[in-house]
This record gives sequence, C-alpha cells and structure tokens, in this order.
Amino acid sequence: MTTTVQRQILINARALIADPAHWSSGMLARAADGGHVDPCDPSATNWCAVGAIHRAAYDLVGDRDQAIRIGNDVAKTICPRRWFFGGVEAINDIRGHAAVLAVFDKALQ
Repeated sequence: MTTTVQRQILINARALIADPAHWSSGMLARAADGGHVDPCDPSATNWCAVGAIHRAAYDLVGDRDQAIRIGNDVAKTICPRRWFFGGVEAINDIRGHAAVLAVFDKALQ
C-alpha cells in the first residue's frame, strides 16, 4: 500500500468480506435476494474483492465515480494484473474467499 487512504480502504474492504456470508463471486455486489446491485448501493450485502474495495472507497469519499477510480487503483496496487483476465478479480472468482483474504493480508503487512 502506498497511502494511508489506500490502506484504510483495504482494511475496510477486508472487513466487509471477512465473513464468507458477505463475500461473492461472479458479480461486484449482490443484494440480500442474490440479485446484482452496484457495490455502492445501500442494499448491497455481499461483495467480491473489487466490489468491497469500491464500497470501502465510497464509504470514505461519498462519491461513486471517485470511489470507483480510487478503488481500481487500490485493486491494481494489491494485485497487478498477471492473469489473462485480471489480478484480484481472477483470484476472487477462481481461487475463492480464502485466497482473496490472503491477498488483502499480504498487502496490509
């Protein structure tokens, strides 16, 4: 992590998905009924790694567009794109919850 803001976003994002019941794959965020919602939407209850980062950024800055930009920067910082379709997104959707938490924990060391 390069900044205090990025670190706080990662800490908050990790907290959102620490419980597997609030983690998701295949979508940035889901509502309680399982349907797709924007990660910044108040009805979101489950997030993938990137969705949680976007939501944590939104909770800090209060502006969706700015949160998405900041969140994308944080996601690239913690896991540069090494896989054919994307870093932390691929880890989230292919390797699963424990692998995502491990990426967050490594970045926070």
